[in-house]
Amino acid sequence: MEIAAPPVPQPDPISIRLGKPLTAPVTRQRRATHKLSWVCDRPQVGSYLRRRREALGLTQDEVALAATTTMSSLRKWEAGLRNPSIESLTAWCSALDLPDWMLHKITSLVLNGLNHLGIDTQSSTLGDDELDHLQTVTAPAYYLSFPHLDILAANHTARRSVPSLVPATPGASRPTNLVEWVMTTPAREILVDWQTIATQLVYLLRVMGPGLVPQQRLDEIFNFCHSQAPREFTRFFSTELSKAETNNTLVRVRNTITGAIEQYTYQFLHPVQPRRAYEQLQIVRRSAAPGPGILGIV
Repeated sequence: MEIAAPPVPQPDPISIRLGKPLTAPVTRQRRATHKLSWVCDRPQVGSYLRRRREALGLTQDEVALAATTTMSSLRKWEAGLRNPSIESLTAWCSALDLPDWMLHKITSLVLNGLNHLGIDTQSSTLGDDELDHLQTVTAPAYYLSFPHLDILAANHTARRSVPSLVPATPGASRPTNLVEWVMTTPAREILVDWQTIATQLVYLLRVMGPGLVPQQRLDEIFNFCHSQAPREFTRFFSTELSKAETNNTLVRVRNTITGAIEQYTYQFLHPVQPRRAYEQLQIVRRSAAPGPGILGIV
């Protein structure tokens, strides 16, 4: 079973800025027009980290103290009037509990350019060698474009385990996308902690996508997600996650045959030599019981 992506509505001037919840007027207008434009302009480090601070409920005084800097410096950083040194940036991001992968992008913004992850743009197409390696993985495994999270390939185990999450057929108008899939009914039925996983994936694309993913593609993905679950997706899109929450890799899966709940962990693996425009996602059965306090255990 493949995910059939319906036509994406054409965007209109309605927009949701990164980290900002919908206001009441926008909500009313959305119901009237049924069109959305999820505007994700190339973020500037100061405005992005200011929104992060506000979402966490922290004052400038608290962040400046935690980052061992002055209020004057922090205000200039947030206003985009001055860029911090790498050491100060690290302390600033640490004060805001940013995950390491987000620090990588923020550093690139401070250096006046988006880091394209050292990708070999000539090696963005999967070859026979890559597909052969994927099939040697005994656990469910995929190749995904990054940070788009389009499904490029799936091994035999993945196709058997999750038949609703397979690459789009040749000639399809759009690729199968992991963020879109997580908002569909099959994902809700399989994932015990559906809201946790959905929030993580939406958050990853919301943060990493701008500047690396074409705006039209972001609009397609986010509009499709909104069409599946408007209220939930709007909440996911507006949620900031802590480092512990983004680092949580536990996935609890409901066996569709027996009804039993099985525990897995997932990992995104990066090709090193050469760097490619895709990553490998592996989902492995968990051998040890999780410790107390793991996100998603209820």
